Amino acid sequence: MATFHVSEIATITGGTIINGNKDRTIHKISTNSKEGDMDTLFVPIVGERVDAHDFISDAYQQGIRVTLTSKDAIAEGTEDMVYIRVNHTVDALQRLGEYHRDHSKIPIIGITGSVGKTTTKEMIAAALSTRCNVLKTIGNMNSQVGLPQMMLMLEDSHEVGIIEMGMSEFGEMERIAKVAKPNMAVVTNIGVSHIGQLKTQENIRKEKLNMVNYFTEDSILLLNGDDPLLLELYDEYSKTNSTVKEKTQSIANVSLSEMTRISLNRASIYTFGTNPNCTIYADNIKTDGESTTFTFHYKEGSKEELVDNITLSVLGKHNILNALAALFFAIQLGVDPMDAKEGLREYKPIAMRGEIEKVNGFTVIDDTYNASPDSMKGAIHVIMDIPKEHKKFIVFADILELGEHSRKCHYEVGEYLAKQCQLAKASGKESALIDEVLTIGEEAKYILDGVCDNGEGIITKSFMDRDEVFQYLKSHFVKGDAILLKGSRGMKLDLIVKRLKDELMYMGKDEIR
Repeated sequence: MATFHVSEIATITGGTIINGNKDRTIHKISTNSKEGDMDTLFVPIVGERVDAHDFISDAYQQGIRVTLTSKDAIAEGTEDMVYIRVNHTVDALQRLGEYHRDHSKIPIIGITGSVGKTTTKEMIAAALSTRCNVLKTIGNMNSQVGLPQMMLMLEDSHEVGIIEMGMSEFGEMERIAKVAKPNMAVVTNIGVSHIGQLKTQENIRKEKLNMVNYFTEDSILLLNGDDPLLLELYDEYSKTNSTVKEKTQSIANVSLSEMTRISLNRASIYTFGTNPNCTIYADNIKTDGESTTFTFHYKEGSKEELVDNITLSVLGKHNILNALAALFFAIQLGVDPMDAKEGLREYKPIAMRGEIEKVNGFTVIDDTYNASPDSMKGAIHVIMDIPKEHKKFIVFADILELGEHSRKCHYEVGEYLAKQCQLAKASGKESALIDEVLTIGEEAKYILDGVCDNGEGIITKSFMDRDEVFQYLKSHFVKGDAILLKGSRGMKLDLIVKRLKDELMYMGKDEIR
């Protein structure tokens, strides 16, 4: 963790010490008044509902003796606390993170995309950790407040940082890119997450590509070659000649900020996917219902350099793509692909992100951390890949933050599910078929419209609350069944997962008690 003198913090943040002993030193940063001690800097965040300046006294009682503040008042009883007055506490935190990042020579891999950032981060870390000391994003610390704290955790002992970079509004990616300054980056996809705020997928692409704005001549960008909007960007770049002028004129067909265009002209750009034209691609994909195997091919220019077989202990095409990104960066950083392969073989999904658990003869797929239309489509393939012992259920809840696009996006999830079942049936893969789709919420019921309009034989039921769904499952779920649960975090499907597992654990007959 970075170490700063109080006077140094004031200089870096453009702040002023308005109270307390300027000779103090801090070794930790906290935005939580209940976490820290005398060596901690408290950063009170002003949110939509809560102003953490109101908790400076609580931070003092916790033992914290240094705080940032955007106000002039000294809280009663904290007269010996150091107050550093800044214009904006989040901006000050970002300046500290940027300062520490600028003084580190450690390579940073930035990860963004509409879905899959966390899983991609975890897979890259799994591949690289076999030979490197890795710093990776903790929890959801990928935003305006969390990312600078991750940068402040960089230490000389680290050999690479793997950092998620999230955004939901215009301008956010540019600000955190200035803090993280990744040397390498990957864009997993351009979907419709946050389209309610950003209005179009083209706007989402433009905003996410701001992550490269601080690239240098030796920087590397990896794009999902299976994603049409990212392939469009790659094609614009790859068809140009070598001069900056010509590149800038050509790439102007894709809407990007001027800084992004300049950075793309500096960078080397590669692709990953299932298309043989990608720099690194997968084919010969197989699953046995518990693991996935595929062959990866890595090319330098038109020459194939590496070909090898990979086994993953997870299901779904999206995880194959994540593994390809991990292998790509392992190769760039000189990690032996054999070591990277072993790390990927050992990878397991983290809690609530596609976690598959066998419970007393039932299969529960907990993918309840969050949801978007694209991630729901990916999750459909996971449950379809599982062997069918009896029936397969899906519980989908509302996808939030889709704005005026909500009805269409939900409908397309159901349409996609129905068509995938049609394809499976036509191919004789009866074990892949979904038997029942249950939804929770006003918006998710449009998923059922998509199912009913495009398929047949799938039972569909709409519910308005979690308890109704649970009671339905109690009377219809039997041993050998599999269930996938997925929805936006605010829908709290994890509460159903917990109740379901508790019931299944102590079940003594074929039905849930």
